[in-house]
Parts: sequence; structure tokens; C-alpha cells
Amino acid sequence: MGNILMTGSGGGGAGSDDCTATAAELLKGYTGILKGSDDEPVQGILELTGNAQAAHVLNGETFYSNDAKTKHTGNMTVNSLLSFSVAAYSGRRVIATWTNPNQAAGRPYSGVIIRYDTGGYPGASGGVQIYKGAGNNHSAGAASQAFLDLPNLNTRYFLSCTPYVTTSIGELFGPTLNAEITTGGSTSRTFTASGSFVVEGFTKMDVFLVGGGGGAGYAGGGSGYTATQYGIPITTGNNVSVVVGGGGGPASNGGTSSISVNGAVKASAAGGNGAPDSYGVAAGNGGSGGGGSSTGRVRGGNGGSDGGNGAFPKFPNGTGQGRTTRAWGNSVGALYAGGGAGGNNHYNNRNNEGDRVEYFNLGGTGGAGGGGNGGGWEGTNYGKAVYPTNGTPNTGGGGGGRYSSSDGWGSCNPAYGGSGIVIVNLY
Repeated sequence: MGNILMTGSGGGGAGSDDCTATAAELLKGYTGILKGSDDEPVQGILELTGNAQAAHVLNGETFYSNDAKTKHTGNMTVNSLLSFSVAAYSGRRVIATWTNPNQAAGRPYSGVIIRYDTGGYPGASGGVQIYKGAGNNHSAGAASQAFLDLPNLNTRYFLSCTPYVTTSIGELFGPTLNAEITTGGSTSRTFTASGSFVVEGFTKMDVFLVGGGGGAGYAGGGSGYTATQYGIPITTGNNVSVVVGGGGGPASNGGTSSISVNGAVKASAAGGNGAPDSYGVAAGNGGSGGGGSSTGRVRGGNGGSDGGNGAFPKFPNGTGQGRTTRAWGNSVGALYAGGGAGGNNHYNNRNNEGDRVEYFNLGGTGGAGGGGNGGGWEGTNYGKAVYPTNGTPNTGGGGGGRYSSSDGWGSCNPAYGGSGIVIVNLY
């Protein structure tokens, strides 16, 4: 304990009747003639806790020293903060920073109490208390911080920071410092690859997900399915994990996209179906259906778009989910999940004169929203091969079907589906 510092003096003999300080207001371990002590020195019982420093008789209270000759006035006050400020951090979350008092005898300090209001500075007793403690640094004269989560986004708040000390007779308070802040707004995060984050300052989220596109065979792969989920409850400290579905390889399904909060899946969108790598079979189903394959002069089927089916040229198409694949299900949202187009099978026959006649055409066009084009042939006799294309990455587009030839002209590998995407709005 530090020594008691005293101010003020008077002459004459001691008289406890004209004192105002009591044993509850004198630091434990020190003695003095106090109010009600019958002119005899008594022990103080005031105790400080927390990070308190040296103490005195409470400010303004009077007592006599042990020699019974000199009257004194206590001057113990809570130490003053050197500064206080608040800065926006994330959504409703702000960061409060204050500079701890310099160490000083007779000026104890335990920590700060922070209160807020929207109509003006709340001072030491108004508004709503949001924080009490010593922050992340207890050293004298050092900057200390604490995160605060205020109730609303885009709102101006007035904050008051009051230093305090805890004693055996209750809490004592020092001078209040003020600051104001406007909280942040909602924010959007787009995931093109799997990842995670910790929630800070938000209480809900909306999510839009697209699964990975299906890979092609001879026909086009189905695009990834889409899903929208609104108002998922979250809180500061939650761990959010995002999985972005990968595009499917040839004849393989795309991967599922999903979002989880603390390990619990809250929303998901399946990957599109791959088209079997067999001649004449149906295209893949998905958010938008894949286009069917064809032969000869019939062009490969176009991939479906915006939740629709693929085209049926000579062989069966794939079916779509039957609702829009635009972001958030909004008619003006970005378009995702186009189906992959079907490929074309080249062949030739001899005509009645014995001449060889070529029969071929291009593959179909991938569905709007990232679908891959089908492989095929262009030109006149002895057509030139046109390779199929993969679904566009991060659209969930289906892969384009392969071109092939029934008479030795060759073939190629079918295309891959495009990876999916996850968009998160935090508010």
C-alpha cells in the first residue's frame, strides 16, 4: 500500500464529532480519529480490489491524524483516463480504445465502464452499459482495447467511458470521457473456392449457392443446381465454413456446394449430373439440363439455361430444375448454371453413284450462364473437328459433349463441368 497523502490543516485539539470520515472511508491498515470514534484513533476498513493502486481517505471527507492535533481532508479520487476513442470494425461491431491512467499515489484504478445511447452521451449512469473491465492491456499509461457489439447497423451511437475502482464499500467513479461512432452496414462475400470465416458484428446471413456442373459424355452435362436461403441466424464468434462444389470430370457428377455454421449445414446445392459416356443416351439433368447428342447433318442439342431443359436433337436431352438459376432467384440477378451442349457424331455413306458423301455438323451451344459448347465438325467435305468446351468456372455450367466419328474420323474426350459458387450476405 502507498502512504496516505493529506491536504488541509487546522489547529487546536481533536474532536471526532466534527469529522465526516468514517472507518469505511479510511484505507484498511491506517488509523485516525474519525466520525463516531469517541476521540480515539480507529482502524480504517476500506479495501480496494482489482488493479487498484495507493489509496487515501475518500475525497472531501475530514479526519484527524493520530496526534489528535491536526485536522485533514481526504483527497482519494479514481485516476483519470488519458484518452478514449471508438472506431468502426465490422457490421455492428466497433472497437473501443482508451489509454490507461499513469500510475499515481492516491489515485486508484480498476478498469472502465462503457455505456451507449442514441440520443446523446449517457455519462456514468445513463443509457445502456455494454462493457465493464480493463481491456486487453492492464499496464499504466498503455493503450487498451475491447470489441463492442452494438444493436443496429448504420446507426449513430454516443458512448461514455468512465474509469472505476472497486472497494469494500462499492464502486467509485472517475471523470467520464465521450466518443461517437456510426456502425457499419451489411456486407457481401463471394466464395469461388472453399473457405471459412468467423462472424464479427452480424446476426443474420442470406446465402446463394450453385453446385458444380456435371461432366459430359456424348451428350452435355447438367449444370449445378442452385439454392437460396434467407435469414440464417448467426452471432459474433460463430465459425462459418463454405464448400464450393467442383466441376465433374467426364461422365461424372459435379460436387455439392454448402454452408455450415459451427459444423451444422444450413444450406446446400447439389452438383449437376454427368452425361454417361455412351452413344445415344440421355444428357445430364441439373439446374439446367444438358443438350442431347446428334449424328450427321443434325447439330448437337443446345444446353438449357435459367432452369430449363436442354434441346432434344436426335437423342434425349437433360431436364432442368424448373425455376430460375439467377442469383437469389431474382429476375435481374446474374445468370448461373447453364447446361452443357451435346456433341455431333460424323459419318459418311456412298450414294447411288458410289461417291462417298459426308454427314456432319457442329455441336450445340452451351446454355447461357456458363454451359460448355458441344464438339462437332465444320466445313464441307472432310470436315474440320471443333473441340467441346468445359463449363465456365464458378458458374456451375455443364460440360460440352464430345464429337465422334463412326467411320474412322476420330473422336475426343468430353468436357468437364464448371465449379460452383457461394455468395453470402451478412447483416
